[in-house]
Amino acid sequence: MTVTIEALAHKGEGRATVDGEVLHVPFTLPGETARVAPDGRGRARLLEVLEPSDARVVPPCRHFGTCGGCALQHMDRDALLAWKREQVVASLAARGLGDVEPLVEPTVDAGGEGRRRAVLAATRAGQKILLGFHERASHRLVGVEECPVLLPAVVERLPLFKRLAGLVMPRKGEVGLTVLAADGGLDLAMTSTAKLAPRATAELIEAAMTGGVSRLSLNGEVLVESKPPVLDMGGLPLVPPPAGFVQATKAGEEALAARVLEGVGDARKVADLFCGAGTFALRLAAKASVRAVEGEAASLAALDRAWRTAGGKLREITCERRDLFRNPLTGEDLDDFGKGMEAVVFDPPRAGAEDQAREIARSRVSRVVAVSCNSATLARDLRHLVDGGYRVLSVLPVDQFRFSPHIEVVAVLARD
Repeated sequence: MTVTIEALAHKGEGRATVDGEVLHVPFTLPGETARVAPDGRGRARLLEVLEPSDARVVPPCRHFGTCGGCALQHMDRDALLAWKREQVVASLAARGLGDVEPLVEPTVDAGGEGRRRAVLAATRAGQKILLGFHERASHRLVGVEECPVLLPAVVERLPLFKRLAGLVMPRKGEVGLTVLAADGGLDLAMTSTAKLAPRATAELIEAAMTGGVSRLSLNGEVLVESKPPVLDMGGLPLVPPPAGFVQATKAGEEALAARVLEGVGDARKVADLFCGAGTFALRLAAKASVRAVEGEAASLAALDRAWRTAGGKLREITCERRDLFRNPLTGEDLDDFGKGMEAVVFDPPRAGAEDQAREIARSRVSRVVAVSCNSATLARDLRHLVDGGYRVLSVLPVDQFRFSPHIEVVAVLARD
């Protein structure tokens, strides 16, 4: 059938209405007329674009359309940044947060030269090893030999990663690879169910070191480290744990951190919740005492080591391991700690931090900075804060996931 695409859904798929029913069509853009093949379950396969949008461009990668890593390579960059801002506005408006549109700033393009961190998978296909990303909504792996969203330092070593994956490939299943292009070299963390003999482990280590990997770990155990994979966190050297979370691009990290520092203002006591390895805490400590709370022990240990390298040049960072989903800091905790926190920063996973937001709303903290990679759960959490007496001052979308529908957001709030 022939349909007209009305808008993009939140996952970046075109949306059309046929006989009162919504039809999702991947790889289409608003305003386009397209010939499609419906599957009878609310989705359709694109057959041909009959009338293209002015925002349509030629995808830069030959894997686009099969590889599930990107959804919007066919969309002009300016149009994509504008659409991501619209998604944030829509999420906030859906939670009844008032006229938020003027508060949402233009999306910051923080793709930089590419992502420094990637999560790949490898599997056996006959006599070959496939390395790449899964298809959209599928367990099928697409082998990739190029990738326009990754740093060149990562792309040029894809053949090496494929070889290393082959050395730890189980009879069934996949090998997981998390790679980080750090300032101190490449960090590669692998997961596999295969049992390796000592000779195979030695071969794996030799191949990794010869290929330029600075640190190699397997199933959480560091096998070899020729040079620490250091990241510059506001002037401090941080060595993240293997496969530990860091922001996807350096430009994205710096844009988020700059807004966080601006958002806390002159606060002298700051709680950094879901702090990870210290993306914000290490920068905040230049002007404030920080209570850093995180559930992962390895990330907290990395943060503590980085803080100690400052040699007293930073204010105190108090590290606390705590599951903030099961045991959020209460409003009383925030008010009592050090005679009261003056600002709270929280940066939870995609699920958000609803219970923690409720507790912050019960506190007397004057400034809150909420960071999120999911505008829908962010809007839900902001609703609790606004109901508790906070006012949204600004919202900044930051795009470090080029060609995808994902968006980072920083919201700054204050008590009236």
